[in-house]
Amino acid sequence: MPTPFSEVSPLPGPPASVFALLTDPGFLAERAVRSGAVEHEEEVRAEGGGTLVRSSRTVSTAGLPRVAAGYLGATAVVEQLERWAPAAGDGSRDGTLELTVRGAPVRLEARAQLRATATGCDHELTGTLSVQVPLFGAGVEQAALPGLLDLVRSEVQLARERLAGGGSSGPGGQEQR
Repeated sequence: MPTPFSEVSPLPGPPASVFALLTDPGFLAERAVRSGAVEHEEEVRAEGGGTLVRSSRTVSTAGLPRVAAGYLGATAVVEQLERWAPAAGDGSRDGTLELTVRGAPVRLEARAQLRATATGCDHELTGTLSVQVPLFGAGVEQAALPGLLDLVRSEVQLARERLAGGGSSGPGGQEQR
């Protein structure tokens, strides 16, 4: 059974500025490098009135539990697909996020939202992580979810730094539900 999650991250900018950053190829490349990618590719394009963001990152499996690293090998290719709808009148956006690991039965699916707040906007991800491995899938999901949420948090921190003009804005600011 898939493991649910919800992550709300406040960001210091209006939804339009945050969206422009999240779809900037330079930001996507820096996100990949900061996540430890040894290789990466990014693509941003208009699709059906919305925006498609596709990225692929080859990452080391050294930090994973031995069982997972043994299954995947020395590296894993993480593929991420984001589909964003056009902006609403207030600049807010809805989207979807799919994250898979090439050759592994791992899939993260989430609804993504950028919502205006009094101090900027909230970036919210609500979804599920599923690992289709008989008998062990639920345990692998529980072990993998914290690492995936740490990845989301590191990307949010990078966005905060970039929105603040390049300097680090300090830790914190996420609320996990």
